[in-house]
Amino acid sequence: MTFGVLFSNVVTFPQMEMWRGINEYAAQRDIHLLGYIGCYQSSNDDFTSHLNTCFDSIYNSKKLDGVILFSGYIPHHIGGNDVYDAYIRKIPRHIACVSLSYVAQGIPSIVADNENGIYSSVDHLIKVHNKKKIVFIRGPVGNSEAEDRLKGYKKALAENGLPFVADYVLPGDFSNDSAQKAVRELLDVRKLPFDAVVASNDIMAITVLTEFKARGIQVPNEISVTGFDDDREAATFIPSVSTAGQDFFAMGYASAETLFAKINGQEVDAVRYVPSVFIPRQSCGCFRREFINMENHQQGNAYAFTQFVLDKLVPLFHDEIPPTLAHRWVTMLADQVTTPSFQSEVFLSLFEEIILNYSHLATDYFIWQEVINVFMVSLQRFAHEVGNIHAALEALLHASTVVHDISSNQDKIRENRQSDLRMALRRVTSTLVPTFDVNTLADELCRLLPEVRINMAIVGLYHSPVKSNDSSARRDVEILLGFDGKSRFYTKKESGKFNYTDVSSIVEFDFNRERRTLFYFPLFFKDEESGVIILPYDPSITQEVDIYEALRVNISTAIKGAELITKIQSLSITDELTGLYNRRGFFQFVSARMDVVRRNGDMYPVVLFLDMDGLKDINDTLGHKEGDRAIQIFAKILRSTLRKEDIIGRVGGDEFIVFSTVKEKYMADSLVARLRAGIDDYNTRTRLPYRVECSIGHVALEETTRECFEAAIQSADAALYEEKMKKKGRRRSTPGIFKGGTE
Repeated sequence: MTFGVLFSNVVTFPQMEMWRGINEYAAQRDIHLLGYIGCYQSSNDDFTSHLNTCFDSIYNSKKLDGVILFSGYIPHHIGGNDVYDAYIRKIPRHIACVSLSYVAQGIPSIVADNENGIYSSVDHLIKVHNKKKIVFIRGPVGNSEAEDRLKGYKKALAENGLPFVADYVLPGDFSNDSAQKAVRELLDVRKLPFDAVVASNDIMAITVLTEFKARGIQVPNEISVTGFDDDREAATFIPSVSTAGQDFFAMGYASAETLFAKINGQEVDAVRYVPSVFIPRQSCGCFRREFINMENHQQGNAYAFTQFVLDKLVPLFHDEIPPTLAHRWVTMLADQVTTPSFQSEVFLSLFEEIILNYSHLATDYFIWQEVINVFMVSLQRFAHEVGNIHAALEALLHASTVVHDISSNQDKIRENRQSDLRMALRRVTSTLVPTFDVNTLADELCRLLPEVRINMAIVGLYHSPVKSNDSSARRDVEILLGFDGKSRFYTKKESGKFNYTDVSSIVEFDFNRERRTLFYFPLFFKDEESGVIILPYDPSITQEVDIYEALRVNISTAIKGAELITKIQSLSITDELTGLYNRRGFFQFVSARMDVVRRNGDMYPVVLFLDMDGLKDINDTLGHKEGDRAIQIFAKILRSTLRKEDIIGRVGGDEFIVFSTVKEKYMADSLVARLRAGIDDYNTRTRLPYRVECSIGHVALEETTRECFEAAIQSADAALYEEKMKKKGRRRSTPGIFKGGTE
């Protein structure tokens, strides 16, 4: 199977966590994943949408079995829910759909239990912290998640006997800017008394905390603040943010599970709710010791007390640690700490062994500091049960140092790896940017991208760039280039287009070698799209998501540079009036063609010199504009009559030159005859007030050398002159180029 996943962007923590859950399920089921990245983040934190391109690819795909839509994040970038719903309705019926974070009509939807998440937050503020005047900063009007969170706020007030006051609800749209405006509205305009603020997401909650700090309002001493999402920054911000945590990983996993079931004809729920759990932290006035409720525990001995508290901590272990294993570890340590015959060497040996085993599964060590804190409290409370309290406390301090050192080393290793990756990225991008030649870009990608742990890339370039906001534009991929492992490819279609929407149809790309998880990015320079790039998803570099964006930007720049260089080169070798080669371009391409002819012994090169007849009379009688038109017509006749591989140049006002090849020398006369027939045919089919005519001189080369070519040009020119003289003698008594008249 192949699942598509339509993101808003890859720089937000919730979307990447959902993607991680989807990828986990896909790996278990051996499902290919293709993630479409619909927006990019500019330097001023705005997001530019390229969702039209992504939707176009989804619509035209014959390979996708289903698609997961990050619907809670996309509408904001595409014109709102109504516009987004219209896009969804265009998805072909053979592609099953699941919506994430938004209840979409007619599509199975996976959403967090937003109502109960906010309900728990407000209920906690009222019951634990005795808050009475609670401000709510809402999300976007019409957004289903935002509306459910507002319902939870109202429900908590009602069930706790507090009135709902509309003035305590401030407008917001989940953004920093809206939270800043809400704080100004609350403090400077409405000036209402309040003791708590509940923000509809963590981004707004953190902005509220920042604004309060700037105004000298202390949190949580004066005001409590809570958010929603349990975003990455919520736990590390100072003060740490109390929040209703969405399990984004579980939501992503559930979406893939639901899509798989739907594709296989199973019944699925119209809406599947993933629970949200309130996490009390410093911003509401809660602290870790209150959370585990140690002080109120009434157990009568050290072991029972320690085991009770550790049972509370076991669920906080990293997801990779099985709860049974975590419970066994803390129980073994509790046995050692609470024994009257405590022995430091035995405890520390066991502790280091457990930490080493833990390090094979996870790299986040904060939980072990919490475990040590529990032991510290237990020893202080039940000191009379410990034989050597000083030795035990000293051993715990040593254990704490072990955890700190390992954690610091892990951070340094991570920082070094990321630093190495960023350095490699700088080397790669600095080399890619000046690669102003699309033909060599595939070689450079194959050579450079493995330095940043990327083992394949596919670039599809449109026939011509399109405006990114043009939903009706044809995005026809004409060139495919890239590499897969050690094999590279560069393919151009002279007619038709590649079906780049189905990666598996690209014959140069071994799609079935392994399960693929890929990211799909539009390539653009400012507001102009030039194509698409497909890169592999590597979990080891997800913390450095800027790598993908940096590669996209620099490859786009290289392609734009190649396009500009091509245009400049085209201008330097092309005749502006006719589009034929000018003198420089003609001789440049003839030199290359002669090398081919030299290697192929059964071809004879031919040089033709052509001079339009009567152009001066057309200019003098009908004007230079009509004379230019006659030149363009003559160039068009040459193109349509001669073969595609023949090289045609305009080397003077009315002078043209052709380099062609024939199998036998005598066939050069046939080539001239074909040209004359083409000119005559044009004159009989058109109603111009004049005839398009020319004189021709031609010579077949004896040898494919530059000297022979130059001699042939002189001979063809002489033959042309001779034909001109003959025509001038005839024209004294015959009609000229003007139909029905004389010169």
